[in-house]
Amino acid sequence: MPISSKFRERIQRFLETGERIRYVFPAEILGSISPGVVVVVSQQSITVLSTGIFNRSKPKGVLAKSPRGVRLGPVDTNAAAWFTFNGVHYEVDDEYVPVVNAADAELGSPDQVPQDPLPEL
Repeated sequence: MPISSKFRERIQRFLETGERIRYVFPAEILGSISPGVVVVVSQQSITVLSTGIFNRSKPKGVLAKSPRGVRLGPVDTNAAAWFTFNGVHYEVDDEYVPVVNAADAELGSPDQVPQDPLPEL
């Protein structure tokens, strides 16, 4: 699911004033009856937003929020791509694995912030 600029604007409403979106990608909570989420990484936090089952283009609310110093990965890619964040297992499409890795790499070297590998999404 590409992340449009309009969707990024909707996401921004759930962030604190002054927070800028650095990385954003869709995911699914494994084993959930309402699995659709969007993971938003800003310079201050990681926020998991719920989305609708049939309309994933509208964030509904904040499911979880953690300080930015927490890593998302590593991503396990043996079968489907998935990672555990705050005790919850999330599945991501293969195309978003580099986004998760870039967000985590940013923590290792604050001087060299990696570029968003999918800026057009």
